[in-house]
Amino acid sequence: MNEEALAFLNGPEGCAILARLSEADLNEAHTLSLLAELRKTLPADLAGAALTLARLRERGAAKFSRAGAMFFTSDALEQASGEAIARYRARRFAAAGYTRIADLGCGIGGDALALAGVPGTRVIGVDRDPLRLKMARANVCAYGHEADWLCADLRDPLPLRGVPAAFFDPARREDGRRIFSVRDYQPPLDVIRAWPFEALAVKLSPGVSLDELAPYTGAGAGVEFVSVGGELKEAVLWMGAFGFAGRRAARLDAEGRAVTLAPAGLPAPPLSEPRAYLLEPDPAVIRAGLFGELAAYLGVALYRLDETIAYLTSDTAIDSPWVRVWPVEAWMPFHLKRLRAALVARGVGQVTVKKRGSPIAPETLQARLKLNGDGRAAVVVLTRVAGQHAALICGEPLGRET
Repeated sequence: MNEEALAFLNGPEGCAILARLSEADLNEAHTLSLLAELRKTLPADLAGAALTLARLRERGAAKFSRAGAMFFTSDALEQASGEAIARYRARRFAAAGYTRIADLGCGIGGDALALAGVPGTRVIGVDRDPLRLKMARANVCAYGHEADWLCADLRDPLPLRGVPAAFFDPARREDGRRIFSVRDYQPPLDVIRAWPFEALAVKLSPGVSLDELAPYTGAGAGVEFVSVGGELKEAVLWMGAFGFAGRRAARLDAEGRAVTLAPAGLPAPPLSEPRAYLLEPDPAVIRAGLFGELAAYLGVALYRLDETIAYLTSDTAIDSPWVRVWPVEAWMPFHLKRLRAALVARGVGQVTVKKRGSPIAPETLQARLKLNGDGRAAVVVLTRVAGQHAALICGEPLGRET
């Protein structure tokens, strides 16, 4: 999409066309027929832009409640935070009393619209791409909010005065490919060293190398890993007035309400063979490494199966959104024939395979077990116990499936 297409699609005729497309079946199989119909009244470039945007709006509904009125590019939508996380961060700024905030690298405005939605807050969205700035303006308007906009390259001195706090979202994709090193972000992360903000939050990839963040965490920044509905979404580097020691985990629901687990320097749980229940912590806890803090929060004795594996075990069934829980029926050092015999003896005819720390692919194990499908279902977990490959036979997960 270019600026001409954006202007057209944001006008009355374009809005009418997009409204019709929102009712159509946009499956890829219908591409030719959809384009043929659009080209009866539109040039080819506008027809293609309209169809692309309609499909992006359909995808965007998973992140934005008003996606049907928003403007996206594929990369910008992929990188944009969903509403839940953006609102969570916006509340952090508000709780700290910041009412003048810069959204640096604002893209299509996913965070700007959340920040601008806080009463009394004024947001300045900054991006070097004029097209994305215009999209951001339209998207913030779609939510009934206002913001100021500035086209500038973040690698240059920032023309911002009297702005004490900022959110920075560097580009982590190039030509559709993910960028993993903070040195390769656009702009690179070290651009923040020259910025004078009192408080700064930086969005990072959830798989960011902690070693690469050492210069910042060593200077007082904290790293927070954020999950939504049990899925790890992103990491945030909180700096300046937002800084804290260590790594924090936050778990959000669809509305952005959060429960956080703060670092307390607690030791990891001791090692043990599998007990009555197998636990898989929320991925934000795993990335933050807060297993001791999790045990303290839950108020139960937890144990690790292995020093390098994130599975935990307990004598107690636990009902908490921080963990998924399976009852353990049996476990053994991994041996294919022995495992198959144990499953058959228990009347198991079909299995779901999970793994952590095992080289065997779940589909490979399912094929090699050669179960006939008759009988009950079970969960087989491939992992390590005290450094040795092992298989656990578990019942269906208890309670929450998030």
